[in-house]
Amino acid sequence: MLKRDNWTNDEVIKILEGRKIYVKEGEGIAAWIKEHNDTIDQCIYQFQDFKEDPEESFSAMAYETDNGQVYVISEPMPQ
Repeated sequence: MLKRDNWTNDEVIKILEGRKIYVKEGEGIAAWIKEHNDTIDQCIYQFQDFKEDPEESFSAMAYETDNGQVYVISEPMPQ
């Protein structure tokens, strides 16, 4: 099946994982490859936070479609 929109979080994470750059073991990793992969990892973490249960995780987040903002929706962390 071909799909062009309405992705699930798991599908987005899988697509992002596929965009990482891998080098053979023993080869030096250029700084730009590490930065590229670090950026992708940050995107993956964001979509994992969208999957978190707000009653169980302090990092649960949601996307506000009207203003394009991402919000933490979990209870505040204990002080």
